[in-house]
Amino acid sequence: CALAHQDSTTDDPRWECVDIRAVRDVPKPVTLEQVKANPKLAEMALVRLGRLSVQPVTPAEWKEVCRMGDLTPAP
Repeated sequence: CALAHQDSTTDDPRWECVDIRAVRDVPKPVTLEQVKANPKLAEMALVRLGRLSVQPVTPAEWKEVCRMGDLTPAP
């Protein structure tokens, strides 16, 4: 789990960021169009609220996106 820290691009204390890195490649990229077309992801914040830079993803949503990308087991 990564800790949030002040975003270096602004002095506004409300802006925090988290440094992340990929742990492995996704064999088959999952497009936004595919996510929106999947009924299992209809309630996902990305689908309901539009493109967000940071958004919650439930364990079930993450598992489905990983399945769509041929990434099994889900990390």
